[in-house]
Amino acid sequence: MYMHTLRKHGKRILIDAAGYLLILAGILTGWLPGPGGIPLIVGGLGLLSIHNEWAKRLRVWVVENGGKAIDILFPKWPWVEWGYDTLAVLLLALTFVLELHHANFWQMGLGVTAFFIALFIALTNRDRLKRLRGKHK
Repeated sequence: MYMHTLRKHGKRILIDAAGYLLILAGILTGWLPGPGGIPLIVGGLGLLSIHNEWAKRLRVWVVENGGKAIDILFPKWPWVEWGYDTLAVLLLALTFVLELHHANFWQMGLGVTAFFIALFIALTNRDRLKRLRGKHK
């Protein structure tokens, strides 16, 4: 009986600890280029939501409302979309200039960060190809 209780509570403690560690890792890596932060935080909330109702409610809210942030940051106005496209091209140009000149380490890091920001902007500007195809027909 004692081992069963110890195993049950030990498993819960380990799962909750892993959830908190994933959230912490998401916060610490959120500033790095790439998708590191958000998937780690959602994964941590997923682990915590196994045993905690507050984490389940928060995870559901994040999943349901996460797409709204993209809609707010990238509205469907053509002039905003073209502005983001221009920014992406300028960031890619900055990346190539910094990487081709074999700049300092921090400048190369800035170039890699600029590349991933440009990639993010280009991928989230969703209707660009559809709009371009419609104009050429």
